[in-house]
Amino acid sequence: MKKLYILIFIFLYVSGFAQTYSVLLSNVQWKVVKIQWNNVDYYPPPPLNTPTASFSNGNNLTTTFFDTGFATIVFAPNNQNYFNVPQGMGTTLADYGGENQQAVQRFDEMNTDFYNGWNGGFQQSGNFYFNYEEIMSGRNLVVTNPAGNKIFYSNLLLGTTEILKSKITVYPNPATDIVIVENLKPNSSLELIDNSGKLVKSISSKTSKTEINIKNLASGIYYLKVDGQSVQKIIKK
Repeated sequence: MKKLYILIFIFLYVSGFAQTYSVLLSNVQWKVVKIQWNNVDYYPPPPLNTPTASFSNGNNLTTTFFDTGFATIVFAPNNQNYFNVPQGMGTTLADYGGENQQAVQRFDEMNTDFYNGWNGGFQQSGNFYFNYEEIMSGRNLVVTNPAGNKIFYSNLLLGTTEILKSKITVYPNPATDIVIVENLKPNSSLELIDNSGKLVKSISSKTSKTEINIKNLASGIYYLKVDGQSVQKIIKK
């Protein structure tokens, strides 16, 4: 009888942790953190909300930014970390004529084209490999398509942001050479993104105040992110 209890316990323990990836990825509201295309990082361009994705019922992938993409995916057997998109991704077509139109349309295209044209049926050329991790504050997912491009997803539970609490200040704005950022948390990560959504400068600040040199950047509109969250639009004269 004791052996029977032990076997039952082992079965329950293993079954509880041996969930398939299709189950793990389902019913999670993923946010698109960035897209790495041809080894260049692109971030969701303002002013629209962060793009999202979901794997409903384990095999229906939907992505939403301005347009919406939808596809049926097939996970690899034996819980291996890749899937296939046999029919590619369909999209709803809509015209966006608001602020940052070119960047929004480009990001939309990358977000859906990422899953198109790779009908491999689990052949090497058609597989989408992914890395999935669970951490205390949520989950992260990175998908790599057959061309080597990557989409970074996350559903981190941020709660009340510390950025809003600290009341970060940015000046002068507009600026020509130097932008000063104050009231930062120690070891903050700062990213400056151009109007196309491409990362143009990344620095780490160990103190509450730092300077960003924008002298060599082209004139135009840039967006400052601190620890991954949008803080300020910066105008370079």
